[in-house]
Amino acid sequence: MEISLKINDQDTQNLLNRLRANAADLTPTMQAIGAFYERRVRENFKAQSAPDGTPWAPLSEVTLHLGLARNKGWKKNGYLSAKGKRYLSGKRILWEHGDLEGSVHSQASRTSVSIGTGGHIPYAAIHQLGGKAGRGRKVTIPARPYLALNRGTEMDLAERDRTMVIELIRERLLDL
Repeated sequence: MEISLKINDQDTQNLLNRLRANAADLTPTMQAIGAFYERRVRENFKAQSAPDGTPWAPLSEVTLHLGLARNKGWKKNGYLSAKGKRYLSGKRILWEHGDLEGSVHSQASRTSVSIGTGGHIPYAAIHQLGGKAGRGRKVTIPARPYLALNRGTEMDLAERDRTMVIELIRERLLDL
């Protein structure tokens, strides 16, 4: 005995047709994901934390002293000047002139989106991954991830970012 079932549901057919049409070119979806993630990276810089919310390592005393010296933050008697106090109160991690934050961009195609800083910011990788830097590689820079988190040799989205990307895909593909 053979049982055959045929479903003739126009709503289901319409949904499948929309899905097929929207999946033919994912560029708008990839652009939306890129725009979302660029916003998230700017939020990471503002919060001075990794995508998962982990605070970045604070600046070292040496870095702060160098910044004070560069910005004339000391009085002749060795105390902080008003300019030095303003410098310290407004000093943000990974932000001197905004070049690194401003360099983050996305590039969308029909099937993918790339998010990164491009090659014109030579110190982007050392801040993302951490490592030895400076003359003779004597200075240790802690990792301060501003893009996706490092997991060994791969990069993973933070859970809240992954959830949003899935939602964007769902919205765009089903055109709801």
